[in-house]
Amino acid sequence: MDALTQEFQRNGRRLAVRLPYSLIVAGGGGRDIAVRAESVNLSKTGMRVRSESQLSPGQTVEVVLLEGTPHPVVARVVWVGPSAGSEQYEFGLEYVPRPSPLD
Repeated sequence: MDALTQEFQRNGRRLAVRLPYSLIVAGGGGRDIAVRAESVNLSKTGMRVRSESQLSPGQTVEVVLLEGTPHPVVARVVWVGPSAGSEQYEFGLEYVPRPSPLD
């Protein structure tokens, strides 16, 4: 498969970007848990992140950039795998659109 075909299958170009994030995950008893993560790459529809904590496909998280905008983005974990050469995990996150105020 050529790079152009692969790019279109992934719904957009990925940009290699390393930034610190906090992933806010709903925990037991109504308490949220903050998981530290670092981006590997970003696109207009999602991102790949690396963390020492493991998440599960289907989980919904709030993604908060630790340096910059205070506005979190909601995303869904679509895949999980080990990070090559480390004891960390990598996750594919797909942004979840927020409902329009007019809906």
